[in-house]
Amino acid sequence: MKTLSRMFLIVALAVGLTGGLFANGLNMNGFGARAASMGGAFVGLANDYTAIFWNPAGLAQLTKATFGLSGDFLLPTSDYTLSAFTMKTKSKLYPAGLLGYAQPIGDNIVVGLGAYTLSGLGAAWNNTGTPFLEEALISPYPPAAFTPPVTPSIWESFIGSVTLAPTIAVKVTDQFFLGASFNINYGFFKLQQWGQYVLVPPPPAPPAGNLMVAPTLVNLGQQTLDVKGWGFGATFGVLVKPADWISVGATFRTESKVKLSGTTEIENINLLGLANTSDTKMNVPSPMWLAGGVALKPIDQLTWTVDLQWTNWSKLDQIALEFQDPAWVVGMGSSASLILNWANKSQIRTGLEYDFGTFTLRGGYYYDPAPAPDDTLNILTPSFTFHSVQAGCGFKSGGLHVNLAVEYLMGLDRTVALSADNMPGTYEMHILVPMISLSYEF
Repeated sequence: MKTLSRMFLIVALAVGLTGGLFANGLNMNGFGARAASMGGAFVGLANDYTAIFWNPAGLAQLTKATFGLSGDFLLPTSDYTLSAFTMKTKSKLYPAGLLGYAQPIGDNIVVGLGAYTLSGLGAAWNNTGTPFLEEALISPYPPAAFTPPVTPSIWESFIGSVTLAPTIAVKVTDQFFLGASFNINYGFFKLQQWGQYVLVPPPPAPPAGNLMVAPTLVNLGQQTLDVKGWGFGATFGVLVKPADWISVGATFRTESKVKLSGTTEIENINLLGLANTSDTKMNVPSPMWLAGGVALKPIDQLTWTVDLQWTNWSKLDQIALEFQDPAWVVGMGSSASLILNWANKSQIRTGLEYDFGTFTLRGGYYYDPAPAPDDTLNILTPSFTFHSVQAGCGFKSGGLHVNLAVEYLMGLDRTVALSADNMPGTYEMHILVPMISLSYEF
């Protein structure tokens, strides 16, 4: 039961991680095909409608009403190996995107409204064939040794987080800009996996002469966690342009908590005298995010950007899972809390843009270290150190801007030894992300 609750909680984190531009198989690294194709190094530039996301101060640079939308389409591929057992993910597309509108009010104020799917990923595993995953996990026990016998389970997660961000930006002077947004976060996901098993001890020793009764291995069967909830926070930005060839920006996103509620269902937990379903609540912190960037124009047509982005991941140290059924509370005990030991991490990003006039070429790179240690890794929330490369192009005609991009995230393989809180084995992941953005200046 301890492993069961902890694995639930690891996946539950994905809903709450809405504090910034995180990859690691969970959250998006940014929005707008233009910004993303420059490696997401956009905090010091932030001169289009996606500034609502990257640096709200940059919105004050817009002089015309602008509407824009961006679509990102994640195509992850992952392998998991445990001894001789190997499993692959199903081919599945996870969509995400941003919708934004900015409206100048006079010469110095711009207001905006953005809505973006900060989290948009999951995992759907092909758990078929012989052996199946559960058979590998229970070795050396045979599946028939359990009550009821162990059979293949569905291993699947779908994670989403939508943020609504009303924004205001002010041009204090021609060189100095400030901005802020209020972030309304709605998180949701559904997780399905095997519920592990419980070793039920035999009754007290029988009278002399009677046979001993062996312990019972109770297969808990399929389990489902389905939770949704709200959280609130804010983003503050500053942008300084001391000369036409340089701009410097910084963004601070506050910590917030997403309060999640829903149900936990375990197929065979009634064999332990508990109801199959319990209402469930969780409070998950969205860690603080701080980013700084610079944009340089060595020549008129070329822009070079560099960002350093830091996340206070260490706030994710312990998460509690609150069951509303008192019998579940007694049955789970202290196992309904999780020690994560995540570490603070920084991303390094850089990008280039060359403007030919009506046509633009872009490229970028970033390094994104995994915050999760081996001790908390499992197949439904893959956490990897990524090297990511991007390329893109843009076209403009009058007020219409069309941008295309593709991103390829190369996860470093992880080989994980057995601990109390994880799934041991070797993990591999790569993610392909095609993107398209459209915007129009009125």
